[in-house]
Amino acid sequence: MSSTADFASAQADLTAVPSAPPSRRLLALLADLLILAFVGVISVWQLGLRLLDDYSDIPELALAWVFLVAVPVAIVAIVVIDAARIGQTPGMAAIGIRSIHDGSRRRVVPSGDPRVPESGIPALWRDVRILRLAAQMLALVVVVALIRWMFHNLISSMDEVGLPKDFDFVEKPYGVAVRDAFGLGVRDPVWKALVVGLQNTIVASVVGIFIATMVGVFVGIARLSSNWLVAKGASLFVESFRNIPPLVVIVFFGFALFTYGPLPQFTATNPPWQGKFFGSDSNWIIISKDRWGIPSLASESHVGLFWLLVLAAAIIAVAVWRWRTQHNNATGDPHHRVLWSVGVFAAIVVVCFVVLGGPYSWSWPAVSESGRRVAGGFSTNSGYMALTLGLGLYTASFVAEIIRGSILAVPKGQTEAATSVALKPGQRYRHVVLPQAQRIAIPPYISECANLIKNTSLGIVVAYPDLTLIVITAWGINFPAPQLLLIHMVVYLVINLIVSGLLNVYNRSIQLRER
Repeated sequence: MSSTADFASAQADLTAVPSAPPSRRLLALLADLLILAFVGVISVWQLGLRLLDDYSDIPELALAWVFLVAVPVAIVAIVVIDAARIGQTPGMAAIGIRSIHDGSRRRVVPSGDPRVPESGIPALWRDVRILRLAAQMLALVVVVALIRWMFHNLISSMDEVGLPKDFDFVEKPYGVAVRDAFGLGVRDPVWKALVVGLQNTIVASVVGIFIATMVGVFVGIARLSSNWLVAKGASLFVESFRNIPPLVVIVFFGFALFTYGPLPQFTATNPPWQGKFFGSDSNWIIISKDRWGIPSLASESHVGLFWLLVLAAAIIAVAVWRWRTQHNNATGDPHHRVLWSVGVFAAIVVVCFVVLGGPYSWSWPAVSESGRRVAGGFSTNSGYMALTLGLGLYTASFVAEIIRGSILAVPKGQTEAATSVALKPGQRYRHVVLPQAQRIAIPPYISECANLIKNTSLGIVVAYPDLTLIVITAWGINFPAPQLLLIHMVVYLVINLIVSGLLNVYNRSIQLRER
């Protein structure tokens, strides 16, 4: 393979360039051998370290063979390839000589001589692409080694204190009553308690995200209002909640609103406040310091078939949405996608509900015979209310700033164009400003959703039995902490990845596509 130096030698007379003395060639050879010897010593040392310590697991052996084979082979390959490509090894570059063809034979000459042409291609050990690849490989090896060291240290420590390393403990009785988990007994296994905690975490996350989104959008738009009182009130809300730690907000709602608030007690002698429908004995809400109750749906029969039909209705609604979009693109007529899709979906669901004889019925909240709990409907405790309300309003202050900044990022000409065609302020926001602002707002909004989900772990301060409280309680009654913490981290990771994935899919669907 001809090098750039060979090509350049055809354009210049290199016979006058004196050859490098043998001593410099010997020094270059010794430098290359020193590099190879240094790498070889490290490789043998790494392999011997693992063999002497009796490591026999696959990750350690794989890492040892990386040091023993992969790294030396890579170094030798670089030396050989550079010698063929540019006539210069790392040792020759350090001494300042190069192998070059002068037109009749190949000689080793000083690379600092101005008559010796420079190579047009970099050496592999100075090539940016090779260095990037090597850095990535080195980082991977370091990370694997660090994880392996931490894992080995954990296993050794667990062996020293006699902790089990398996997950068989999830089948053992949990042994502790969980607040408002009426279907969970103290003799039920640990995994059932973890499922209850997971359900509570998901419920708190969903409701908290809903509160944060609704309040945040409203407050973010209100901050841009021309009404002085509305704008200043929205600014006060944002600056108040945004600069207080979420833990303090949750504790404030838990104690100021519930524990020491004006709400009535819930005891057999002091019943809660019950809001009844006019002319009816059914309650639409029950409010107390400790728990609230609202109506809910109770399953009757054919529930599985009903939800299959609801799924089919959703698929038909999506098809109707696409049909109205194509009709609008072809004819220019108003698409009315939302009205058509929602109308078709609602009509199919109502017809299926009637034909199946009512798979669900209303369940109204009522005070139980003991006078200590809510029977029927959907009931929740003060911890859940304090957590979701506190986190929802705290996160809403950040969402409001995201919305405000996104609206301000929309070019002013868009609003002026909407005004020029006589759109009202509400129509400008709905049809022009907000659709463009959401393309800017969704990425930071995803981060706020992730923060809210992680902050649900703060529910422990108001005794809300989410996954964190279940894990810490199990930890406190001598179940193995490493496995519990691993389950805890993996669950939060999976929840956040699912939420982020769904929002990223929506974000990609609303982005503009160049044609």
